[in-house]
Amino acid sequence: MTTVPHVHAPAPPGRTIGAVCAVGILVVGQLYVVLPVLNRIAGDWDTSKSAATWTTTAFGLAYGAGFLVTGPLSDRWGRRPVIVGGLAASVISSLLVAAAPGLVTGLSARILQGLTASFFAPAAFAYLSERIAPERRIFALTCLTSSFLGAGVVAQVLAQLIGNALGWRAIFVAGAVAFAVSAVTLRVVLQPPRGEAGPAPDSTEPTVTARSVTSSAVFEPFLSLLRQSRLALLYLSCLAILGSFVGVYTGIQLVPPDGVGSGNAALLALRASAIPAMVAIPLLAGRLGVIAAPTRLVVALGAAALAVAVTAVPLGGVWVAAWLFVFVAAIAVAAPAAVQTITARAGAARGAATALYTFALFVGASAGPQLADLVARHGYPAVALAVAALAAAGAALAAVSERNCAGFRSPWLK
Repeated sequence: MTTVPHVHAPAPPGRTIGAVCAVGILVVGQLYVVLPVLNRIAGDWDTSKSAATWTTTAFGLAYGAGFLVTGPLSDRWGRRPVIVGGLAASVISSLLVAAAPGLVTGLSARILQGLTASFFAPAAFAYLSERIAPERRIFALTCLTSSFLGAGVVAQVLAQLIGNALGWRAIFVAGAVAFAVSAVTLRVVLQPPRGEAGPAPDSTEPTVTARSVTSSAVFEPFLSLLRQSRLALLYLSCLAILGSFVGVYTGIQLVPPDGVGSGNAALLALRASAIPAMVAIPLLAGRLGVIAAPTRLVVALGAAALAVAVTAVPLGGVWVAAWLFVFVAAIAVAAPAAVQTITARAGAARGAATALYTFALFVGASAGPQLADLVARHGYPAVALAVAALAAAGAALAAVSERNCAGFRSPWLK
């Protein structure tokens, strides 16, 4: 039976983009909310600060892995049901984290929270691609990507304020309340599915009915993408984007830089100093767009490596804050450049390509805290240099992908 493609009416851009991006900060922010309160969590659970860093890794791995399943689910069930259902489930998983009495149960709850949160991002990307008018779509996707990155700073600031005032468990109780409000809000703001899932308004791809989607049809695009040498290298480079970002902020919490100190006010100011970079980059998206996406990716990761390496020089808190601003701005440029480069090379498998991209981002984000913890005993300069090496490796992989991979074959997939 032939399915007639359904063309969705464009969604109101203002309230749609605003609501989806605000929820994006909440969802992705759950990765980072533990960083400012690692000491409190470790003390409450009678464990080490090093062990407490696994609360970030556990969430990030589950969150990234969940994309590989929740993306295809949104194709079958519709974008709004998957988004709203995931937000509702995150109410429960967040409360379980707040109630966790120790490290083992806490890590289990964080894994569950990562899985429930993973319902949001792939469906949100797809919804904006399908329901926002073509002339506003690039802006919408840039805003969503920037909200994910901005969550890394905003969530840490809010978590530190709440944690200092009410304790670390209150962070997750507040998150549960915010998830409940978000579920209701997006249930109202997002348009319901209409008939069979259809392609984006300007798409010429064939429509696939839910019944025709099999497990092999879902996962074959992932394997096909990873067999392409250029994309394989790009996905490896994406590990460095959030890996370096989360790594440096974990390092700041574990071993504060010279001149910053371990006081709450100093760390709060250092985190907040990067917020303007998150605001500025979306506003400059038009000007940055004249530079080819692969070039932007390589230059941005290279700039991030240089900026974070410079913070290893012990010249005080203002010096560190200024270069962290540059570092965060560079990461904010690299993330959308990476997804643009990947989707441009993915052909018809853009949905699977985006799911793998977000998977790679958050696998990197999960490894970042462990990298910082591994070298933290040598002080903050060691953390900064390790993160700089990671970002530089990402830049090199992206450059090789663009210029010199004609004879390269993905080594793990034949």
